[in-house]
Amino acid sequence: MKKVILFLLSFLFSLPSIVCMAEESKKEFTPIAIEEEEKSLQKPRTPNYGSDIMAYYQNGVIYLQFAYDMGEVEISVINETTGEVWQQTEDSAFGSASITTSTSAGDYYITIVTLDGSCYSGSFSI
Repeated sequence: MKKVILFLLSFLFSLPSIVCMAEESKKEFTPIAIEEEEKSLQKPRTPNYGSDIMAYYQNGVIYLQFAYDMGEVEISVINETTGEVWQQTEDSAFGSASITTSTSAGDYYITIVTLDGSCYSGSFSI
């Protein structure tokens, strides 16, 4: 019985720190609006609803979700405040990708270019 009480007390004392960590991670979550820069009438499109690419930033990582297979995509991120640049090529067939950037404060700009020339971009600040 003493072990159960001790366990419950230790859990109750650690609960505020768990709540604080959860609130802290929520503060780092930043949605990124990604829009296609120029609509191409020459390419066939797979019907989809909503944005072609959903994205958000959390703790130095940008997470991307693709609505359909766009093939290989080139992702570039620039911290316009510091001049830092990150580039990465990913295959969108898996439906998602991520790119590790920085936790430095600043204004960020992201571009995603597909093999057929479609260009998507967005910006956010941390």
